[in-house]
Amino acid sequence: MKIKVPYIMAASVLAVITPAAHAAYTFSGLSITENFNTMPTSTVAGVFSATNGVQAAISGTGFVGTKLSGTNTTTAIALTADNGSGNSGGLYSYGAATVAERAVGATASGTNIMGFGFEVVNGGSDTITEITISLTQENWRTSTTTVNTFASSYAVGAAGSTSFLSAATGFTAASALSLVGPAVVASNGLIDGNLAINQVARSLTISGLTILAGESFYLRWQDVNDAGNDAALAVDDLSLTFVTAAVPEPQAAALLGVVGLLGIFRRRR
Repeated sequence: MKIKVPYIMAASVLAVITPAAHAAYTFSGLSITENFNTMPTSTVAGVFSATNGVQAAISGTGFVGTKLSGTNTTTAIALTADNGSGNSGGLYSYGAATVAERAVGATASGTNIMGFGFEVVNGGSDTITEITISLTQENWRTSTTTVNTFASSYAVGAAGSTSFLSAATGFTAASALSLVGPAVVASNGLIDGNLAINQVARSLTISGLTILAGESFYLRWQDVNDAGNDAALAVDDLSLTFVTAAVPEPQAAALLGVVGLLGIFRRRR
């Protein structure tokens, strides 16, 4: 018999799990939240490799980022602090200048097309069977030709993947969490992603999971270089809650089997 144990806590007591050294979150029986407010408020040069698929930690978070494609093959890519005014392809710490309220996002160009996401390691002893994910999408820059989409997808597998952001297979689409940009405009420019008019609440419950102790859940967003000038889209106020199924100890499982057999014998008498 499996016992479902919900670890969903009131918002006032949600625990922020400190990212592990290898840029992953660890589930240990509590919900996980990330507000990104420890991201840098000034640009950090040379964070991401110009080589496709090389993941690097996004400072102050449990997220990682990578270059997925683009013509740049030599110049390391910065983690750029920006308010939506920049239009260079890259990964960004979005927010008003020098203000601690941040969001993680990207914009694409022919030079650099980026992806970002995170890993959650099941650090408990029970199997994770369900995860509910909620977040706020923030729009920091408009596009000119195409409504931009950062496609979201998830996977379950061994912990410690160094290439999940660019993996070609093994992922399931999580369309409800994809970032979809604002309507196109003739001439694009910055918009304030901290205003409610430029935000979208997104959520998804993923059931039927089997994430064993020591295994990981991966979630990612992948950008593409659309026609025209691209939008700048970001993720803020991420929250994950979990449902687990406790597996009985061997002695308990044996006892349950004996009880079941006794029940059968009684019915046959």
